[in-house]
Amino acid sequence: MFSGFGGLAETLQAVQSADAEGFDGVWSAEHLGFHDAVVPSATYLATTKNLDVGLVGLSTAGRHPGLLAMELMSLSELGPGRIRVQVGTGAAELAAKLGHKIVKPVASTRAFIRSLRETCSGSDMRVDQPDFKFEGFRITPLGPTPPIDVMAIRPKMIALASQEGDGLSISIGASHDYLRSTVRTVEQGLQSTGRDRSKFRITAHVIAAVADDLEPYFASLPTMMASFPQEMAAILAQGVIDSEVASRIEREEGLSGLVKMWTADAISKITMLSTPAQLREKLAAYAEIGIDEVAFMLLNPADQQPDIIRQIALARP
Repeated sequence: MFSGFGGLAETLQAVQSADAEGFDGVWSAEHLGFHDAVVPSATYLATTKNLDVGLVGLSTAGRHPGLLAMELMSLSELGPGRIRVQVGTGAAELAAKLGHKIVKPVASTRAFIRSLRETCSGSDMRVDQPDFKFEGFRITPLGPTPPIDVMAIRPKMIALASQEGDGLSISIGASHDYLRSTVRTVEQGLQSTGRDRSKFRITAHVIAAVADDLEPYFASLPTMMASFPQEMAAILAQGVIDSEVASRIEREEGLSGLVKMWTADAISKITMLSTPAQLREKLAAYAEIGIDEVAFMLLNPADQQPDIIRQIALARP
């Protein structure tokens, strides 16, 4: 997966390598103020044959569901059955930059999912929601409606995913403890509503690097983790970072204190930093948790990524 911060052209070799090595798919994250997810996805569809192509980070803050449905169905026309999307609310501070404040995130996401799915199917849309409105809008579907996963961190949004979504998207920075407990929660939610677990996909997005010398990555990641909203980061880092301690350090010591809090041991428990020799063991640990899919955000330079993708493919359980 790609964060949306780096250049688009430098991702192409890695995507084509993933296609050649039998990977399942590629995800493009949309970050307001950086890259959108639609143009990269169209590019990847045009340059690969088999990969699923997914769009991450779409919400009512940046997209009317009618416009997003048009974009998704155009992509679906190019790659029938290969398109996926992960929706949620995203970061409130980024949404605010577009002048949009999401007051009720769970209700907003539920309405977004339902309207997006109905619009993609060609329904005559007459809907009035707090965050968007349709007045007789209809599209002509050009391909199959893509699965719609829900991006979730907290319990209410995870519950929404098990009720409304085709899958769950878990953000980068999650510990194995968090992933394991979230899988249990989702499976209980699916069972309570009579939904089929085999038709629901849980994806974990994971920061990763593969190298003989991992020290540069361990050295750089504390600053990255310290820059994230610490309340969210501490929830994901269950069993690794204490949320009350993180809040106190953020309040009293600021960025420098948070960088010290994210020790090498903590980083190792929320990422997949691996030597080539450790890859099989590291991948097997994720497989054991019960998630269905790991999406790696590789920190290695772009010119190294095709070879690393080949190494991951060979070590895949």
